[in-house]
Amino acid sequence: MSSPGVPRSKSQAGFTLVEILVAVALVGVIGAMVFGSLIMTMNAVDAGREHVAKEQAIRRILRLMAEEISLSKRTTMYPWVGTNATQDGQPADILAFLAMSQGLSTSTAKEGETVRVVYTRERDRLIRFVRRNLYTLTDTNETLDQMELADRVQAFNIRYYDDQNRIWIDEWPTAQKLPKALLIEVTFQYPDAAPWTVREWVAIGAS
Repeated sequence: MSSPGVPRSKSQAGFTLVEILVAVALVGVIGAMVFGSLIMTMNAVDAGREHVAKEQAIRRILRLMAEEISLSKRTTMYPWVGTNATQDGQPADILAFLAMSQGLSTSTAKEGETVRVVYTRERDRLIRFVRRNLYTLTDTNETLDQMELADRVQAFNIRYYDDQNRIWIDEWPTAQKLPKALLIEVTFQYPDAAPWTVREWVAIGAS
C-alpha cells in the first residue's frame, strides 16, 4: 500500500485527456465508416428495386404490344410495314399495321373499331400513334391519338424473321405476307447509369 502523498506511477495513472480525445476520434472515424457503408448499401438496394420496378413496367408494356402485334391485320390499302430508321444515331424503327382498338385501348376509339397503329421512338420517348379514321387523307386531333409508353428511351429496334429465307432482317417492306416472328428491343438510358435493354419476342403465326 503506497504512502499518502506519494505520486502514483504512470502505469497506475488514469487516462489522460489526449488519450481520451484520441479514443473518441477513433470511435468517430469507425462510426462514420460504418454509417457510410450502411448508406451506400441502402442506396444500392433502393436503386436495384427501382430498376426492377422500371423493368417490370416496360415488360408489361412490351407484352401488351406483342399481343396487339400478334393479332394485327393487313390490307392492300393499309399494308403491314416495318421500317428501319434512326434518330441521333440510334435505332428509331417504325412499325405500322391494322389492329382492333381494344389492344392498347385509347380513350376515344370505339370498342371493336379497326385502327391504324404505328409504334416508333421520338427523341427519348416510345410512342404509339393510332389513326382512328382510315378514310381521311390528313390527320387531325380528332382522328389521331398519341400515347407515350415509356421515356428515357435511347433506342427502339425491331427485327423480323423471314421464314421463307430463314433469316432475320431489319425491315419488312412487303405487303404480300407477314413475318413469322419479331424481336422488339428497347434500350433505356438513365442519368448516371449504364444503358440497359429489354427484349420481347412476338410470334405472328402462319404467313
